[in-house]
Amino acid sequence: MGQAPIYERINRAALYSSKVRESPQPGPAVMRAGNHLAVVCLSFGAAFATFVSGSLDQRIGNLFFFGLIPAVGFYAGGHILGQVLVFGVELCDMIMARCFRYAGRLVNHLLRWAGTHVSNWLAARTK
Repeated sequence: MGQAPIYERINRAALYSSKVRESPQPGPAVMRAGNHLAVVCLSFGAAFATFVSGSLDQRIGNLFFFGLIPAVGFYAGGHILGQVLVFGVELCDMIMARCFRYAGRLVNHLLRWAGTHVSNWLAARTK
């Protein structure tokens, strides 16, 4: 009987769905949530204006107060917050890349410094 290989190559990209790889940012999800909440508010406002008795002016006021104004708020808030989150993720990526670049240079500098001091110490010990 043959022995199975211990380490098999795993295609990690196939483990994740394509939607997750396309958009790991929270911004588009917040925008979609704002859109859905806006539709719910419009539906609730229309239902409230339709089924609650009152004059035409009161029904239009209820539609604006319970439907249109919250829907516009959720829609605009979702898009503004989504854009802020996208900007924040991009800013964090940029900061993280610069920190890693700086850390690499710092490690390189420290290793060179330690190498010169160790070689000078060894040279002084051999004399």
